[in-house]
Amino acid sequence: MPVPFYLGEIEWAPVLRLGFLTSLLSLVLAAEGGRTLIWIAGLGIIQTALYTGLFLLAAGLAARGVERIAEPPLRVAAVGTAVFLLVVSSFLPIYQTPLSSTRLRSDVWHLFE
Repeated sequence: MPVPFYLGEIEWAPVLRLGFLTSLLSLVLAAEGGRTLIWIAGLGIIQTALYTGLFLLAAGLAARGVERIAEPPLRVAAVGTAVFLLVVSSFLPIYQTPLSSTRLRSDVWHLFE
């Protein structure tokens, strides 16, 4: 699921990419230091924590909604459809990744280039 975040440039990518870029910035910060890098790495940590909390809340609400579906075949169909749509959409170039070294738009296979 793409989310907007800012690490010197606005990206629309999964929270996993945000965590990856934040960890890279934190490693550079540990090696070299710098006031600006402290702010950008801190911003990445805060955004990662906020999006993780929001997705945890959304997953809990979705689980409650699925729990209310009485018929097990309908429940399986609802969850299967949601998972299928998320997986298929991740193969499309829906992620805007200006911090990437090779492309402005990415799919799930090219997120970490």
